[in-house]
Amino acid sequence: MRKPHVISALRSTRVRAALGLGVVVALGTTGTFAFWTDSVTVSGTTFTSGTLDLQVNNSDAVSNAAGTLSMTNMAPGATSAQILTVKNNGNIPLKWTLAGQLTGGTDDALFSSNSAISVTIKTGTITGSGNSATCGGTVLAGPTVLTTSSANLIATPQPTTPGSGLGAAGTVPLCFQVTFSASAPTALQTKTTKANFTFTGTSDIS
Repeated sequence: MRKPHVISALRSTRVRAALGLGVVVALGTTGTFAFWTDSVTVSGTTFTSGTLDLQVNNSDAVSNAAGTLSMTNMAPGATSAQILTVKNNGNIPLKWTLAGQLTGGTDDALFSSNSAISVTIKTGTITGSGNSATCGGTVLAGPTVLTTSSANLIATPQPTTPGSGLGAAGTVPLCFQVTFSASAPTALQTKTTKANFTFTGTSDIS
């Protein structure tokens, strides 16, 4: 026969076990709750891209065949000058660079090898005329010799001031001065070369 204190101890143990089980069951049971929600819709938002449109002298393609930058009957040391105006015809700010090279003439290689044609770009106005026209003002670039390979006349994106670039409808007048080398050899008599200048605009105004 079990002794009373042994029976009591067993009962206490069973009670504690039952209570512990009850706690586990209670912890493992999750109640069901109702959550209220609400939402707001924002509609009608529109996204429209801008336009990047760089022009020179209010045109997308400038022919200088009859322009004052061209020269005929050149002698060593001859110069010509012309104002070319860069314009932002788009509606987003832009910056621009400029490159140039000899191209399309029958004697490009001869002029190129003799470094006979150079270009200087300034901010001022034209002085003189014909084969003695020059540019005044501050030098922006050059003189840079033109060859049959493309050369960066202005490699740093412009304008540098303001840093926000050239705004919509903004313009920048540039005075181009072309110089026929004072040391041009006799072999360049009666020879012809041509040049292309390429402005490139970018929306990267950093």
